[in-house]
Amino acid sequence: MKSARFSPSIAASVVGALLLGMTAAAVVGPGAVDSYAASGTALPIAHFAHLVVDAPHGHLYISGGAGTNGILVTDLDGGNATTISGEQGATGLALSADGTTLYAALPYEDAIAAISTADLTESARYGTGAGTHPDSPAVAGGTLWFGYGTAGAGGIGSVDGAGTVTLRQDSGSWAGPPTLATTPTPSGVLAAATQTGDTSAFVTYQAQGGALTRQAAKALPVPDLSDFAVTADGQHLAVSSWANPSDVRYRTSDLSVDGRFAMPVAAKAVAVAPDGTLAGCACNGYEFEAFPETGEGFYREYGFDYPLRLAAHGLAWAPDESRLYGVAVDASGGTPTLTVVRTPETAPVRLLGSATDQLAPGETYAFRAGFDAPLSLGAGESMIPGTVRITRYDDTDPDGVLVPDPTGTPARPPVDFFGSYQVAGTAPLTGPLSFRVDYSGGGHYGPAVRTFDVPVAKYAPTIALTGPDTGGRAAPLTVTGRLGWPHAHVPTGAVHVVKTDLAHPSGYSVGTVPVAADGTFAVHDTPQTGGANTYSVTYDGGTSYLPVTASQTVQVSRATPGLSVTTDAKSYRSGATVKITAHLGTTYNSRLVTLYAQPAGKSRTVLKSGKVDAHGNLVASYKITRNTVFSAAFAGDYRYAPRTVTTGATLTPTVRTQLQYPLRTTRIGSTTYQVFYKSEVNLGFNLQVTPRQAAGCTSVYVERYSSGAWHQVTSQKCVPLYSDGWYGYVRALKLFTSNDRYRVRGLYTPPAKGAQTGSARSGWIYFTVRPGSLE
Repeated sequence: MKSARFSPSIAASVVGALLLGMTAAAVVGPGAVDSYAASGTALPIAHFAHLVVDAPHGHLYISGGAGTNGILVTDLDGGNATTISGEQGATGLALSADGTTLYAALPYEDAIAAISTADLTESARYGTGAGTHPDSPAVAGGTLWFGYGTAGAGGIGSVDGAGTVTLRQDSGSWAGPPTLATTPTPSGVLAAATQTGDTSAFVTYQAQGGALTRQAAKALPVPDLSDFAVTADGQHLAVSSWANPSDVRYRTSDLSVDGRFAMPVAAKAVAVAPDGTLAGCACNGYEFEAFPETGEGFYREYGFDYPLRLAAHGLAWAPDESRLYGVAVDASGGTPTLTVVRTPETAPVRLLGSATDQLAPGETYAFRAGFDAPLSLGAGESMIPGTVRITRYDDTDPDGVLVPDPTGTPARPPVDFFGSYQVAGTAPLTGPLSFRVDYSGGGHYGPAVRTFDVPVAKYAPTIALTGPDTGGRAAPLTVTGRLGWPHAHVPTGAVHVVKTDLAHPSGYSVGTVPVAADGTFAVHDTPQTGGANTYSVTYDGGTSYLPVTASQTVQVSRATPGLSVTTDAKSYRSGATVKITAHLGTTYNSRLVTLYAQPAGKSRTVLKSGKVDAHGNLVASYKITRNTVFSAAFAGDYRYAPRTVTTGATLTPTVRTQLQYPLRTTRIGSTTYQVFYKSEVNLGFNLQVTPRQAAGCTSVYVERYSSGAWHQVTSQKCVPLYSDGWYGYVRALKLFTSNDRYRVRGLYTPPAKGAQTGSARSGWIYFTVRPGSLE
């Protein structure tokens, strides 16, 4: 069954059509959902450093770093802003394990502030020592840890429950102040890192009893470290890198590669929710995504208004994963803007549909509803979770009727990634057809509703005819045909046949023929008229289809009539009148003949056209001026075929000749001879051709009589005539034998190509040459 895309009547567009056992539609896979442009809230601070979510108290804590003198506090929607003042240049933030205290690093004060989350007042301040510049606080194993130092030297310090600050808690050396990270819920896992040129140094620890135990240390291929996170189970690290984005998971126990995340982490920030979901981006920083730790795909992609980009440390989760927060800044690090994402772990679903292509009224249809989402199914899942309801709408049920028990088909990548549901039925005879698909949503997939309009319209089936190219007159013949539909069709309509032939140029009906269930039919006929017999077959379409017409032409044999054309001679002089006679033998219903003349090098013209006389003759006359082809044409009739015959008439030129200056004549036998004397020096022979062609030529032949016969003694072959049509031949008289008998004549030859006349010879002129001179 053939399928086609169609546009839903409610949604903006369909990005593709679902294919399962169908053809002519696009395959759609995970990830075909557009990014969502979330509206942002401008934060009333000049710069951004860190963000912490305190859901139990309904607060967001936002630090601004250098140049600020307090910590911004908003509600969970980014509104109702207030400031915890006196926290000069606060950078890194962390909540205590019980959530009662907010710790803020004050690198420019060489201290860490402890702030009550109940009344938003500073309850303690812990000095870390002059020039330590503490940053990046993290609570792990019941202890507050922080990184400190400057470029070239750094370390990890701690603050215990009594407020005692201890530096150099890690026996190793650091090239700068390390950034710390721990799990989103209390644990003893702590990780530290700092960039060291083209790589970044990472160390993992187990924190317990106020002490750190190294688990692993390794340089990782991160040339632009800005943020990293520890997964919820404490087993892996997620490291963001713009220059070297990767989906690699690093095991905390030995920092070796251990599988891959569902998406690469490329942006400047990464955050892990308590249930293990990650936030980051495999993009250019203008968006961020939420995605599961393993599997394929993501929940949704969120975009910032250009030119804002995701800030370093700019992602944070609500503890119950109900919200995801993202902070963007401009290229200078200013204009901090907060984006709040609700239900970040729910992937949007786009419903797709496909239906029988070229669906005619009354035909059986198949409608299939499928799904597209950016998040792939989990391991072991073969069907998108949730329920599907399909409602059919047509003129009979304008308010819709629920289609019971749609047939579910499990996912079959790469054709179908989420499974599908199919319903079948019969298209209405009138009016439109549409289906509303309601998907309840389930698991990590959101609900969706879409209505699809299925085009129902009459279309023309294909039609093919097969028959003989030729046939005999009065002999039976059969033309067969087949109607074709792209799928199961409605048995409706009839085939009507109109035939045209020489006797019926406007055509006449030869009846209606039945159509078999497979669309075949046959036309039987015994033609009585020869020539082209054309059978025009029209399928009327019935109640469901458009008419379609095809034709088949059979050339029916006709007898060959007797026809001749003659002239009263074969050769004529210029200006002579030619009598042309056409003779037509037996025919059926036409006695018309046409005579034509075509002079050499010119177009054919009609001499005469009409019925032959009682003797079968048609006579015409023609004044000939050059070689001419005469033809007689019979156009044919119902039983005799057309025929044309030709004959040619040649124009023979006139050749005039003369010998120059003979002195006397004499008779030898019955022939008169011109007499020349050798004292005259030369013999001159002139000839003239009328009419002639410029490309024609003349030849001169001289013969001598001896031993009782004439023999050629010299010649001059194919030389051009003069412009006036003459040619003069000269021969010295001394070359002739005295008292012998001679004769001379000329030959005109027309050009080999485009000759307008025939060749022509002059008569012989006889002469003799005597010695001496006439006395």
